[in-house]
Amino acid sequence: MMQIPTSSAPLPVHVHTEKAKRHKDGSVLLSIADDRICKLNGVGALTWMILEENPEGLSVDEVVRALREQFEAINSEGELRYDVSPEQLRQDTARFLKSLTGMNLLEAMTDSRGQEFYYIKEGVSGTTSGTVVAVAAAETISPPAPDEVPPAPIETSQTIGATAPVSADEDIKPLKRETFTAFMGLFAFDLLLKFRGFQSLIKRVESWPTAELRVKDSDVCKRVRAMVDRAQIYYPKKAMCLQHSAVVTCLLRRRGVPAEMVLAAQEFPPKGHAWAEVEGEVINDNQRVKARYVELRRI
Repeated sequence: MMQIPTSSAPLPVHVHTEKAKRHKDGSVLLSIADDRICKLNGVGALTWMILEENPEGLSVDEVVRALREQFEAINSEGELRYDVSPEQLRQDTARFLKSLTGMNLLEAMTDSRGQEFYYIKEGVSGTTSGTVVAVAAAETISPPAPDEVPPAPIETSQTIGATAPVSADEDIKPLKRETFTAFMGLFAFDLLLKFRGFQSLIKRVESWPTAELRVKDSDVCKRVRAMVDRAQIYYPKKAMCLQHSAVVTCLLRRRGVPAEMVLAAQEFPPKGHAWAEVEGEVINDNQRVKARYVELRRI
């Protein structure tokens, strides 16, 4: 393990009603390196938010102290109620951090005195990051059982698995060469995903340049989507939203449109989704998708 200097500086503690709302329903984590999503419960999500606010890393005791301060502040607001002993909180928090480290979501470092510090691994994003999740009426959380604060995250098998949408622009008829270009794009990203993994696909899209940058052109956006949708008809397997969005994003950039691919997740049931976007407008899906999913990463 790497060594880091010991720090005794006080942790920043930011507690307000919006944070209570954000963590209450839990969080979904996306791990680009391991191509999976994980579901955290409310306390797990609050722990994750504390780690997000301290990217340099925290020890178990620092996380526990920050959690207790958050619990006290949240309890005083009256929306939620947490009641757990310090001993139980430390035991379960240590187990939780070890679990996340074993799942490649956190990384552990050791200081000069042998104390472990935990920080979020590069390429891992959560739905609590800077986003307020809508919640229903306040509820009281009873004192947790010994093995429930916080529990191990629930893993799901596929990260971005929704089927790519079908275009509504039936009046646009792509040329054969345009359809072939899009078909080869689907094939290339399919191979990249299969043999090099999710992270390689993301890096390829991330590094794809935008030619002769210009403002959004609605006609170009519609045509590129139609190209990929037509290619999908001839493709021998169902194109998933990830490959579809990657091809749309790269073809738009090739035409000078500053497109971005958005990776997102819904919290229940936990599943991932992807779409292409230009200046805030969804190109290859319904605009309402932005209300159903929480953005995890923009590429």
